[in-house]
Amino acid sequence: MKNTSLAPFRPHELFLISGPCSVESEAQMRQILNQTHRPTLIRGGIYKMRTSSKSFQGLGQDGIELIEKLSNEYDFNFVTEITDARQAEKLNSISSVFQVGARNMYNYELLKELTQYGKPVILKRGFSATISEWLGSAEYLADLGEENIILCERGVRSFDTKLRNMLDLGSVIYLKKNTNFKVLVDPSHSMGLTAYVTDAALAAVAAGADGLIVEVHPEPSCALSDGQQALNIEQFDNLVSKLKQLCPIFGKELRM
Repeated sequence: MKNTSLAPFRPHELFLISGPCSVESEAQMRQILNQTHRPTLIRGGIYKMRTSSKSFQGLGQDGIELIEKLSNEYDFNFVTEITDARQAEKLNSISSVFQVGARNMYNYELLKELTQYGKPVILKRGFSATISEWLGSAEYLADLGEENIILCERGVRSFDTKLRNMLDLGSVIYLKKNTNFKVLVDPSHSMGLTAYVTDAALAAVAAGADGLIVEVHPEPSCALSDGQQALNIEQFDNLVSKLKQLCPIFGKELRM
């Protein structure tokens, strides 16, 4: 497994990250790794923070061992969410990039711990966080260097109930005009339903996002977490095709 950084983003690139919400099985991950349009950076949850304690919590150590096994066969980089500082040493062995989820945006001790590893960190916006609060959290990662701090807009809570969250593309526009951070958009968590993910992803490109992080599952209806918002592989291929058509309009080149 390569230890590739997200730092070498160039202004004209759109970086695409995809994979399942949770690493569930070897068969599932092999399907993800064998797909035609597979990005070099694969996402997948090893430890899952779930609202209900009865929901699937991730494979934990078994998931780490599975990714280690597959990394000996496939050329890919891996990004996974770290939910507790005590996981850092174990996840460091399989991760090219750490991800801090919305629930942990305010976990400043975790953020400070991650600066010890020198790897890029994707910092997701908290459910109800203002842009200023989000940027304040990013300051705790300052020792990594600005180039290794990647902000991810994943939608915020609103009064509406039609969608899982409200995708705030205004934050992307603001951040790109007022900071030097790279900004990703997660259309899967923001929209919450598969039918809307592709359109939200395309809108994010128009807003100036540097990249997308998209949930993809071989069989979303069988997913152990968030299957309702995952694209299947055919739908993901369709998204890639549309991104290739759209990116040149905005002076971007799709980076897989």
